Amino acid sequence: METINKRLAVLSEAEQFALYGLPDFDDSQRMQYLFFSGGELSLVFDRPGISAQIHCALQIGYFKAKHAFFQFSWEDAEEDISFIVPRYFNSQFFNPQIITRHEYYTQRKVIAEFFGYRLWSTKFIPQLSQQISQIMRRDVASSFVVAELIPYLNGTKLSGQAILRCRRSSVRLFPKNVAVYLDLLPKYWTNQPGT
Repeated sequence: METINKRLAVLSEAEQFALYGLPDFDDSQRMQYLFFSGGELSLVFDRPGISAQIHCALQIGYFKAKHAFFQFSWEDAEEDISFIVPRYFNSQFFNPQIITRHEYYTQRKVIAEFFGYRLWSTKFIPQLSQQISQIMRRDVASSFVVAELIPYLNGTKLSGQAILRCRRSSVRLFPKNVAVYLDLLPKYWTNQPGT
């Protein structure tokens, strides 16, 4: 385990990937997560252009698997793209284009709303702080806190990833014993540094 400040151990690389890494689907999981309902397909085809549509389809599948959003390269998702293009895009020619920041955040918003999730807002600080404090009464190990926090966030339909995107300025609003965990987590939540 990596140690921060020589006192606080954080998640191992395997634990980080399991919780926060881009899903690495096998064929069975692709059938489960990249098979879309009519409503999901409506979200996909409401996006402008085939690149945004394919990106949206991938985000929906990844969200269904991990309740998180990812910034990824087209190369990272080649096998998943090869799975969805013939099924949903009639094998249209796909020339990958860059997804704009605006499109990425719009997709996050519509996908979260579709699945009944809420994206992070500072109004959730008291609720999250209380939950982390309760978890810490049982065990203060960072891996335990994270392992208990993720199901709580999913159960309350609050996108965990959005919470972990809060920067140090937001973290300062939490009590000190809680802030130390939130301060560690953002770098492990996405697979792209600085997002």
